[in-house]
Amino acid sequence: MNNLPKAPCVGENLVWYPHGDTNQSPFAATVVQRFSDQSVTICTLSPTGKRDVWLNVKHVNHPDHETAPEGVRRWGAWDLIGQYEEKISIEEHDREVKRELARVEAEKSMSIDTDVISDPDEDEMRIIKFSREMGDVPGRAQLVAGKIGAEMTHQRVNAVLRRFPHLLNGELPEELLGAGK
Repeated sequence: MNNLPKAPCVGENLVWYPHGDTNQSPFAATVVQRFSDQSVTICTLSPTGKRDVWLNVKHVNHPDHETAPEGVRRWGAWDLIGQYEEKISIEEHDREVKRELARVEAEKSMSIDTDVISDPDEDEMRIIKFSREMGDVPGRAQLVAGKIGAEMTHQRVNAVLRRFPHLLNGELPEELLGAGK
């Protein structure tokens, strides 16, 4: 029990977890009586504005919660202010680290066929040319699909435009100038 924080004094604020569940957002609470360094009576303020008094509330890491869980389920558990925010901050940091590791792993395993990216077929080149002529207008994919006809869909046009964004602006490479007439 030496690693548990000392309970705040009467009048000090802390956070309270209903049923001791630290996976939920805590409630604001004030110490109204201090029984010992670990046990306090608190007055909680719920988000709805309701005030409740809870007797003999112990710290969230108190060993009694393992041996006698009915107490924590009935009275909840307290923690110092800032511990919840620190826990959330650590969890966010861990998520960011995992996300970055996943991105690095994805980049390692990603392979790009540069021939496919830089070499559109005849239909794709026709879509690119019509899109370049129209410019960046609302509903461009639908307009291009209608202009080409032959059951061309705006989804297909959008897929081509996402695949070859580098060909929508600037000069076209010489090898592509004759394609898609």
